[in-house]
Amino acid sequence: MMLLSNSFRLAIDSSIQEVNTETGTVRQVLAGVGLTAPGGLAIYNDSLYVADLYSYRNLDRQTGTIQQTFRNWATPSQFPIGISVNESHVISSSWFAGVVQRLDRVTGAALNAYRGFAVPYDAVELSDGSLLVADCATGRITQILDSAGLIRRTVAQGLACPTGLALENQSRFLVTESVGNRLLLVDIATGVIQVIASNLLSPEGVAYHPNGIALVAEVGSKSLTAIEISSGKSIVLADNLPIGLLGYPGGPPPYGFTGVALSGNTAYISGDLDNSIKFSSSCKSYL
Repeated sequence: MMLLSNSFRLAIDSSIQEVNTETGTVRQVLAGVGLTAPGGLAIYNDSLYVADLYSYRNLDRQTGTIQQTFRNWATPSQFPIGISVNESHVISSSWFAGVVQRLDRVTGAALNAYRGFAVPYDAVELSDGSLLVADCATGRITQILDSAGLIRRTVAQGLACPTGLALENQSRFLVTESVGNRLLLVDIATGVIQVIASNLLSPEGVAYHPNGIALVAEVGSKSLTAIEISSGKSIVLADNLPIGLLGYPGGPPPYGFTGVALSGNTAYISGDLDNSIKFSSSCKSYL
């Protein structure tokens, strides 16, 4: 059991250790250098929250220092792919585990776990405590209306792999279609869908700027694109990004999840090809 537990820890820390099977002596071969498989990103104050598959982490945005790590198995965290955050909660979603979790932002304690989803990539919490969940496999956006998860309604359906979510306000949200190559704006109450852009290349993560701009990670072109919601006008803010890790045959089209987060005019994007977080302040010239 000790060796099994150690293997879990090594996966989380991205480290390699040599174990002498006769003496039990352990030698560090490669020390962990930080992130394992970064996906969804979210910002609260000066902290950057990272869904890192085997854990979710809280990083100092100024220094990149990992402040907290909530590990799978050791904590309630379950293979997070997408992540969002507010004053009280972290909302974690995982298609690996088929679950969406509401966690205490400070302690990491599990408050609620919601199942019954096929391939949930991203989820966000509204001010009334309800959750919006993007399920790639069913093509639905579902709203969970009660804390127990028994009352649910379909907000939108027939989408081509809805992947990333971002609230414009408490009435409307942005969603990317990874397979449909579109960015949509959806009214929560009515389900009315407005197509903002329809010529994207495998869009995944999306963030919203209050100036009416959406920032989208286009995995197909390995770029970060700014799109004006009112007109659909777009501009590439960064390209040649280390994004787009390929999955396995028969797996969901976006294997990992390229997250985007925005603070002021600085954008952050996760790199699943080199396990990094990139940031750009070039948004300022456009926004």
